[in-house]
Amino acid sequence: MSFDRFMDCIDMLFEQLLALLKSAVGVNNFCREEGFTLKDEDGSNATTKAESAAVPSSSSASQNSAGTSGRTPTATSEAVTSAAELSAKSVSEVLRLRKEAHSLVNLEEMKRLWDACLSFTLQVEKASGHKAYGLRSTLLAQAKAFVERKHESNMSALVAALDSERWSQCDVSSERQSALTRLCSGRSVLSSKRYGLDDSKENGEQEKMSEAEVEGIRYKVVWSCLLLVEMVMTNLACASQFQALATNLVGKVAELLRLFNSRSTKLVLGAGAIQSAARLKSINAKHLSLVTQCVGMVTAILPHVRAALMAQLPSKQHTLLVDLDKIKKEYAEHSEMVLNKFVNIIGGIVEHGLAPRISSINFDSRAKANPLPAEDVTGPIPCCVFLEGVNTNIKKMHQVLNALLPNVHMQDVFSRIFAYVDQKIPAILISAAAASSAQSDKPAKAGFSLPQTDEGKRRMILEVESMTINLNNLAGVRPWDFTAMNVLERKLDYELRPKVEVHPAETVSETVESHENASETAESLKNGSGAEVPKEVPSSETDEKKAEHVVENEPQESVKDSDDSEAKEADATAETSAEESSPNDDKQVSKNYPVNEMNGTESELSLEDNGGKPEVVGEETG
Repeated sequence: MSFDRFMDCIDMLFEQLLALLKSAVGVNNFCREEGFTLKDEDGSNATTKAESAAVPSSSSASQNSAGTSGRTPTATSEAVTSAAELSAKSVSEVLRLRKEAHSLVNLEEMKRLWDACLSFTLQVEKASGHKAYGLRSTLLAQAKAFVERKHESNMSALVAALDSERWSQCDVSSERQSALTRLCSGRSVLSSKRYGLDDSKENGEQEKMSEAEVEGIRYKVVWSCLLLVEMVMTNLACASQFQALATNLVGKVAELLRLFNSRSTKLVLGAGAIQSAARLKSINAKHLSLVTQCVGMVTAILPHVRAALMAQLPSKQHTLLVDLDKIKKEYAEHSEMVLNKFVNIIGGIVEHGLAPRISSINFDSRAKANPLPAEDVTGPIPCCVFLEGVNTNIKKMHQVLNALLPNVHMQDVFSRIFAYVDQKIPAILISAAAASSAQSDKPAKAGFSLPQTDEGKRRMILEVESMTINLNNLAGVRPWDFTAMNVLERKLDYELRPKVEVHPAETVSETVESHENASETAESLKNGSGAEVPKEVPSSETDEKKAEHVVENEPQESVKDSDDSEAKEADATAETSAEESSPNDDKQVSKNYPVNEMNGTESELSLEDNGGKPEVVGEETG
C-alpha cells in the first residue's frame, strides 16, 4: 500500500474512532449530570434518580460526596477509558506494522503522519483523561527509525557524491539559495517545502546562479557541497518537527560535517580523486581553489546551524553543541592546509623544474652580451631562464586563482608565495654555486658560479629586482617588500645603489665655519654701535687695500678660532687618509653591513666574523 492510500485509510479510521469516543463521552456526561449510576456487579442493577430520592438524606449525602468529590469510577466512565485505550492500542499496532515502510518516506510525508497521529493522540487523551503513553512511544519510535534510516542514506549518498566529484563549479538553484538565506536569517525551519532534487525539477524555468551567497559573500561551490547543505537543512527541520529527537540530530549533523571535511581532504589534498570514481588526471590549483571556497562556505553557515539547533534543545543540553565548535576548528585547519598547498606547488616547480636550469646561466657572460646602461635602470630587463620561469609560473597560478578566489584569499595566498620566493631564490642560487665549486675538480661537470665582475653582479641583482617588480604588479595582490636583492648584495659584496655618506672631516670644517660666521656677525653688530659699518669698496681700490680693510675690521678672537679649526681639519684629514690606506678596510666594511630583516625575523643569510668571508646560516639546499 502506498503512503497516500495508507494516510487516507488511517484518516478514516481516526474519524470513526473519534466519533465513537465522542458518543461514549456524551453518554457518560449525561449519566453523571442526571445522576444515573451504572455498576457492573453480580446481578447488575441500575439505580434511577427516583429511587435514590427515597433513600434517607444522610445516606444520600454520603453517596453524593463519594460520587462527586471522590469520583468513584462508574461503568460508563470505565467504558470510555477502555474504549480510548483500545483505540490507542489498535492504532499503535497498525503503526508497528508499517514501521519499515515509514522509515523510507521523505520528510514531508513523515511530518504528515506525525501530525495526524499526534492530533488523534491528544483527542484520545482528552476523552479518557489519561496519557496515551503506548501510542506516544510508538509514534516516537517511528520518527526515530525514520531519522536513523535517513541519516544512513545521507551518509552513503554523500560518500558517493564526493567519490564521483570532479571538483568543477556548479550552478546554484534559486530554491537552494533561498534555503541558505533563510538559514542565515534565523528562519531555517519556517519553510514547508522539501529540500531535494525533486524541487529543482518541478520548476524547470527557475533562475540559477553561478555562485552561492552567504551573508553577502559569494562562494563558488561544487555539487557535493550543495548536497551537504541540503542534508544539514533536512536535519534542522527534523529537529524542529521532532523536538524529542533534537539531541540525536546534533550528533547526526556533526557526523555529516566531519565526513565531508575528512573525505574532501583525502580526495584533493591526498590526491585520492585520481583513484576514485572521478578518475581525475591530476590535482591542480583549480581543484584546490574550489575546495577552499566550499570549506569557506560551510564555515560561514556553521554559526547559524549551531543557533538553529540550540533553539530546539533544553538549556541543560547546550553543552552538546561544543562538538560543532571543534568542527569549525577542523575546517579552519583544512583551509590552512589548502592555502599552504599553493605554496608547495610553486615550490615543487621552482626546486625540481627550474633549479636544474641554473647550471647553464652565466651572469658575467650575460652582462657582456647585453650590456646595461650605466645609469639606474628603471624599466624591465630580460631575465635568465630560471627567474623567467619563476615569474611565468606564478603568473599562470595568478590567472587561475584570480577567477576563483576572493580578494582576501588571493592576498593571503600570494603573500605566502612571495615570502617563499623571497627566501628561496637567493638560497637556491647560492647553494648551486656552492655545489659547483665543490665539483670544480671535475671540469666535465661545469656548473653555475656567482658572477665575479661588477657588471655581472649588477646584472644578477637587477634581474632579481625586475622579477620582484613584475610579481608585485599582479592584480589583487598585496605588494611584498622583497629582500632577496639585499641578501645577494651581501653575498656578492656589491652595492647596486651605493649610499652617499658624508665625510666626518667635512662635517667638522662646516661646523667651525658656521661658528666663525656667527662670531663675525656678532662682533660687527657690536662695532656698529660706535662706528660706521664699512661701505662697499670701490672697484678702483687695489687688492692690498681690500685685504687691509678686512683685517682691520676682523676681531682677533675669530682669527685664533680659524687657526685652530684649520689645525683640527688637517688632523682629521690625516686620520681619514690613514683609514683609507688600512689593509683591513674590506673586512671592516663587510662586518658593518646591516642584518636584513623580513617580517620581523632575521634573514636566513647573514655575515659573521669569519675572516671576512660570508657564511650561509640555516640555508636550505635546493
